[in-house]
Amino acid sequence: MGWFFSKIKDLFTGVKDNPEFKLEFEKILYDADLSSVLVEKLSSSINKTNDINEIKTVIEQRLTEHLEPYQCALEIEEGLNVVLLVGVNGVGKTTVAAKLANLMKNEYKKKVMLAGADTFRAAGVDQLEHWSQKIACDFFSKGPGADPGAVAYESVSMALQKGTDVLIIDTGGRLHTQIGLMSEISKTKKAVSKALGKDPQHVVLVIDSTQGQNIKNQAELFTKSLDINGIILTKFDGTSKGGALFGAIDLVKKPVFYVCTGEKLENISEFNAKNFVHKIL
Repeated sequence: MGWFFSKIKDLFTGVKDNPEFKLEFEKILYDADLSSVLVEKLSSSINKTNDINEIKTVIEQRLTEHLEPYQCALEIEEGLNVVLLVGVNGVGKTTVAAKLANLMKNEYKKKVMLAGADTFRAAGVDQLEHWSQKIACDFFSKGPGADPGAVAYESVSMALQKGTDVLIIDTGGRLHTQIGLMSEISKTKKAVSKALGKDPQHVVLVIDSTQGQNIKNQAELFTKSLDINGIILTKFDGTSKGGALFGAIDLVKKPVFYVCTGEKLENISEFNAKNFVHKIL
């Protein structure tokens, strides 16, 4: 049983008609990083029963229903597909790039290239190159300190020449200023569009499930500045609350493509609303 529902069960060992009950119940929901709209919906849903198992079923149904419209696969078209990974530093973009490349190569049987455009973090480029060697896929970068836009442009050109199916570009996430970060990534996206002759098929926001309400702030920041078309959630290992994802989705109205649950290349799976909710509970 998850920490979330164990707290609810503990609360129900007391008297449900206690005047403080609703406040305590809503506090547990807020502690799980759920949005105020969803808290009110869940609070209203349990008013008609005192049975703890029935309450768990109701909560699970409501949360699953809330997320199911955002359960969506990352579609791969014919020809070159560019996946631009964005997000702040520390959320796991580089590892996500490797996991996604491994998935596309070994399960989807696609020809994959990784591109290191996080050039202001030398370790990031080196790490991505290491992963590419382990996966046995193509890799491109211009080394630490290179212009991210140039890396993006040239990686698209090379991918087109090589007949690549999926090009995954790892971008920088230095939140030194919001304007600086968004300007850098916007230029990288424009470079991709120029080389590709159209916008990249996927601009995917990577968010860390352990960061609570910061998830919502990041979703708002990136959505205002870029045309995000999906989310990948990292570091969701069952102990993470992950509830802030509900608020982030309510805000950006974008699908969740994948959930990552560990450091291994295989620790990535398509987002499933029912499974996600089951882990939270």
